[in-house]
Amino acid sequence: MHKINFRVLPLPGTVLMHEGQRYVVIGSDLHKRRDGEIVPIICWKSHCAECGRPFECWSGMRSGTLNRRCPEHHAPGKAVAASGRKHVAKHISKRGKRRKS
Repeated sequence: MHKINFRVLPLPGTVLMHEGQRYVVIGSDLHKRRDGEIVPIICWKSHCAECGRPFECWSGMRSGTLNRRCPEHHAPGKAVAASGRKHVAKHISKRGKRRKS
């Protein structure tokens, strides 16, 4: 299930609250995929969940998640909120170490 699912490019200034974090569209661009298809991508501005500094990240029109932290504090798979940490711990206890697919 996709959490971000735009049919048309959002306008700059569009605000999105994603998992309790505020993201603002600051622009868009075209991206050439490996298969050669050209698709639009969205540039977002937010604040790092770790240090609070502003950072930019990119997503497609449909995306499962957005970066929660700046490049300095980037921590894939590490939950930001306590509820996320509980979810990860429950997953690990049932299935073992999390693997990236």
